[in-house]
Amino acid sequence: MAYLMTAIMTGGVAEILSLFAGDTLGQIFLNYVLYGHLGMGALAAAVMTAHFADRRNSGKS
Repeated sequence: MAYLMTAIMTGGVAEILSLFAGDTLGQIFLNYVLYGHLGMGALAAAVMTAHFADRRNSGKS
């Protein structure tokens, strides 16, 4: 669910910014899709990094 919400929020922000910039509908949709997927990728990378760091540090208590 967090991945979906991240895609909606990051894509929505990109969509609103390109709407205010006066871009065409195709460019607005492209920004929504592109930045939504980039936001999901960034969240997935952060989750995996935190998981590996936590697993590495959990044995050193």
